Formats: sequence, C-alpha cells, structure tokens
Amino acid sequence: MDFSKLPYYVLFLALFVLGQSLSMWGQYVTLPFKNLSMWEAYKMAIPFAWMDWLVMTFTVYVGDKYQLVTPTQDTFLLIIIQFALILLINQFYLKQKVTRSDIIAFFIILFGFFVSFLHLVSKTFKLKVPEHTETDDKTGKKIKLNPDEASATIKSMRYRTLAPSGTASLDESESPITAVGTKVGKIEPELQ
Repeated sequence: MDFSKLPYYVLFLALFVLGQSLSMWGQYVTLPFKNLSMWEAYKMAIPFAWMDWLVMTFTVYVGDKYQLVTPTQDTFLLIIIQFALILLINQFYLKQKVTRSDIIAFFIILFGFFVSFLHLVSKTFKLKVPEHTETDDKTGKKIKLNPDEASATIKSMRYRTLAPSGTASLDESESPITAVGTKVGKIEPELQ
C-alpha cells in the first residue's frame, strides 16, 4: 500500500460509508410504518437516494482519480459496508436480533476483501500479481492503466469516443459520429 495515498483512502472510505449510509437508511426508513401508501414511502425514501447518488459520484471520482481500488474491490467494499449497516439498522432501528451467524458471515466477507486488496493468495504462493499496462505508440513506454480501462469493452470505448476527455484518437478525415458508426477510434491512456 502506498502510504502517500493514505489521506485519499481515508476520504474515499469516509465518503463511501456516508453514501452507503444514506442509501441503506433510505431503503429501511419506511419499514416500521405499516400503513404508508406507496407515495408516502417514496417521498420518505427518495431524498436519501438523491443524496447517495451525489456522494457516491464524488466517491467514485476520488477512487478513480487516485487509483485506490479495482472495480472488484469496489464491489467488495459495497457489500461489506451495506452488510454492516444492515446489521446496525436491524439491531438499533428495527429492534431485531443480530445472530452469531450474521457476525461470522460479516467477517468472512471482510476476509475476502483483504485477500483481494492485499493479494494474499498471490503473495503466499509467489504468483505474479498482474499489472495493467499498455505500450504508448508514440514514445514506446509502458503506461500503467487504471484497472477499469484495462478491461474496457468495445461499448465503453465507443462511449469514450463520443465524450472524449482528450483520450480518443480519430483519423483527421473522420468525424466522431462516422468513426463510432464504422470503427472505434484507438483509445490512448492519458499521460500523467
């Protein structure tokens, strides 16, 4: 782990917990009220979904910009935080008993995250941890890619040619619309 990124990890984790807290609270806030109409439940829950969307948009931005976690680790983190929040909401808000099996399941999921994040299996068996790199055509240097870009699909590449951020490369004679309709322009990683 790169300790120079520690403040970004703290920010990322704090935003992630805040966003998921809003999401889970919005999903569970109406449960104790048995006689709510669908419209009343919607009015109670939707502001939490909007706030979650705003917070998680910034969270994903921080995670991508500083390359903090892979998409798989994002998913693990989502599951862990939501599971922990459900246990807390069940215990303190809905007054339901949290069982020993719930706690054990939480730690199994947490262990899975650390195996992924720290590459424990690869390091234990001395397996190479794959790096996502691409050779730059102009300079010939290897560039480390964001894990999201390393496994990009053609569909996502087409999207990036429509909404370029300085990374799509098209032939001079083609318009972006023609290039998307017939072939995908080569996606070049941003040089930092």
